[in-house]
Amino acid sequence: MISLPEKLAPLSATVALDKILAGEVLRDYRVIGKLDLLAGSSESTYFGHPILLENCWIEELHGSTLSFERPLELLNSYVHKCDLAFAYFLQGLVIEDCVFADYLDFQAGGHNKMGYPVRLLRNTFEGFVNFFDCWYEASVHIEGNKFSGGTNLLGAPKHYQVTFDELPLIQNNIGDLHRNDEAER
Repeated sequence: MISLPEKLAPLSATVALDKILAGEVLRDYRVIGKLDLLAGSSESTYFGHPILLENCWIEELHGSTLSFERPLELLNSYVHKCDLAFAYFLQGLVIEDCVFADYLDFQAGGHNKMGYPVRLLRNTFEGFVNFFDCWYEASVHIEGNKFSGGTNLLGAPKHYQVTFDELPLIQNNIGDLHRNDEAER
């Protein structure tokens, strides 16, 4: 699935955040430490910089409680830990050809606006993926993923289903997409 370069340049999470805030693409890096996007928001919950991480190995990515005012893209990367709970992807979210090694939390998030899709394509999620109480206001395309730990994307934990304002395209995925829980971390 993913094929990272043999040698990735090491980069501290602090320097990685500085590069993102300067408008740089992070490509071919091994990001060491917790890349905390909340620390880079100008206001308490808004993040106004586009983020493109490509061919990276990321120790920890944290974007919980943020409203991303620009696109967030993760391409052909390995992410050990990731928390995007309560995150709003106002200008879309693209995750393609990535591996997530641990529990991935999207709960109570989404909120992509018209013209800004959420696309999860050809990824491997080794842990549970939590979509509890998410609301997607524009297009969603989830295809060719492997949910090894399962997901509640099409389930109804606590009788809450994910809300899609547009009919989503969800096909050719492997794993249990109908879990009715949030699993344990």
